[in-house]
Amino acid sequence: MAPPHPSLQDEASIVHRSQYVIALLCLTPPIATADVLIDQIGPNDGSALAGDTYGSQSFLPVSELTADLAAIENMTLLDKSHLDAVEFVLDGWYRFDGPEHIVSWEVNIYSDFEAATTNLVGDILSHTAVPAFDLEWTGDGWLVRLPIDVLLSSGEYFFGVLMTNPYPDNGWAGVATSTLGDASAWQVAPEGEGIYVFAPSIETSDNLAYRVLGTQVPTPATLAVLLVANFRSRRRR
Repeated sequence: MAPPHPSLQDEASIVHRSQYVIALLCLTPPIATADVLIDQIGPNDGSALAGDTYGSQSFLPVSELTADLAAIENMTLLDKSHLDAVEFVLDGWYRFDGPEHIVSWEVNIYSDFEAATTNLVGDILSHTAVPAFDLEWTGDGWLVRLPIDVLLSSGEYFFGVLMTNPYPDNGWAGVATSTLGDASAWQVAPEGEGIYVFAPSIETSDNLAYRVLGTQVPTPATLAVLLVANFRSRRRR
């Protein structure tokens, strides 16, 4: 026997409760695990690497012969998102002996390209992080995770990591290149005039081995639509 059709009073009560639940959802942040928002690293065997490295370091000690430079990528967020971490493949050259000699690790996020070429300190985020290393990584270099905590609206951003590295004792530290991505990356050095031929920046057709972890954040309107759709589905059943 089919269930009885709810009375108008019952429907009003159900709608009222639904509106109350919607209000609660609008006030309660969603709970979800981190997803991969951008991945230009690929498998843990390093098979997606392209074999080059872009310098991305702050030199220690400061010298007139060097200028800080960063390996910058762009990212497009289709929805408002909470970013939990930036991962990248670390490598280096000229006396580079590994991550244990790096003094500090910094993630910078820029609102646009002009901000990145004006100052390596991110105008949206500049966060010094404690690195974690993926022990399952078997490719060249080291897979490094730098945790962050930032909420971004949908749109395009630029970002990069900056390592404070003893030079010349530990050579040059940087970010490996990748075969994954949109074939665009930048080397940026706002203070590099007279030191680097590309200052303040140069765009290339390479990709950088970055991965961004986070969670897309549903808007209250999206949550309301989902709840109403669920309510209508229950009524049909």
